[in-house]
Amino acid sequence: MTILDSTAAQIGRPRIGRPWAVAATAVSYVLATLLASFLANPAHPKAFAVVPIVLAMITGAVGAVTIGPLAQRLPIRLPTRLAVVTMLVYLLMTVSNAVEALLFIKDASALILLTGAVLAVGIAVPATVLWPPPETGRSVPAALRSTLNSRPWWAWSWRFVVASLVWVPVYFVFAAADAPFVHRYYAEQHTPFVRPDDGLVALAELSRGVLHALVLAVLAALLLRSRRSTWWWLALAFAVLNSWLPLIQRSDWPLYLRTANLVEITCDAIIYGGLVTVLLTARRDKDRQ
Repeated sequence: MTILDSTAAQIGRPRIGRPWAVAATAVSYVLATLLASFLANPAHPKAFAVVPIVLAMITGAVGAVTIGPLAQRLPIRLPTRLAVVTMLVYLLMTVSNAVEALLFIKDASALILLTGAVLAVGIAVPATVLWPPPETGRSVPAALRSTLNSRPWWAWSWRFVVASLVWVPVYFVFAAADAPFVHRYYAEQHTPFVRPDDGLVALAELSRGVLHALVLAVLAALLLRSRRSTWWWLALAFAVLNSWLPLIQRSDWPLYLRTANLVEITCDAIIYGGLVTVLLTARRDKDRQ
């Protein structure tokens, strides 16, 4: 056990209802939001106002009660756990959404990859430190080896390809239901909205499918839980990071658009999380609860 692990153990294992841990995570995320806003626009940082600060506080609290318990179920040492949770938050909340932003929004900037990293650290670090697991004896390489050794390489190969490809139809089905709300908003606001051809969108979504399959498969291997429990945590992580947290702060979007997007991506998360659980989890003789 490292010094950092000992410190985390002394802090205790806060439950979701412990207000101090939730508040500390929320404050951390507010500070990260202010820094990200300054980096994005030093002359006129939009987050330096009451409404954005309140929304950032709510976002941090939601992240605390979801990502904190998830981090607590990763029985690995604190430095590695910090890296894992930070990468999980960054890849699903920033990189995945950046693909769509750069594809559909004309004035989208690659700077969101930098500001997204600041936001990821702001929520991942307190959520990981303040929700330590009861044990920290598992190593990431050992967990990944155990999962990979449960099936032959060719089985993992076709399963990963299918898991990557199947994201595309899952995305298109729920995006089609959400499309009328999106088009209505951009038409009303006269804001720049790009409509790429279906081939380009499918290619972009395939790249997201590869990312999602890889991230969720690694998370499943580190959780090492029953399939039902794995499905729950994969779907929750995907929905919270890819949808709930970013949408809470989109005060410039009307409620109907945020609700439509939230429902769309939450449905994506439930269906795709289940498919990844079936395709990319280790074959075990006995499930663990």
